Amino acid sequence: MKISVLDIIKSELATNLTDGSVLFEAIKSYKPSEITISFLGVRRISTLFLNESIGQYAMNNATNIQELKFEYPAEKEMFSHKVDDVIENALMGDEYDTLVDNALLSM
Repeated sequence: MKISVLDIIKSELATNLTDGSVLFEAIKSYKPSEITISFLGVRRISTLFLNESIGQYAMNNATNIQELKFEYPAEKEMFSHKVDDVIENALMGDEYDTLVDNALLSM
């Protein structure tokens, strides 16, 4: 099943926490192997949005998150990198938080 971010959040800008929550609610009951998340028609995405939607979904489906498929606009190569980073960081959990805290302390 294809889930369109554009249709779910009704905006070309996937940038805020509320929209991230809306997407998460739309996908949370599906297994990763059952859906493809489409970012076609989306112009911008933020880490905040992705953490609230894809990151939270990844934490709830850590054992089989690699089965989740995505569709990205051809001209938005960075979308896939951002999504991959959010998933990786979500799966790291407390380890990621510690790395961020240590990096901030070293500044």
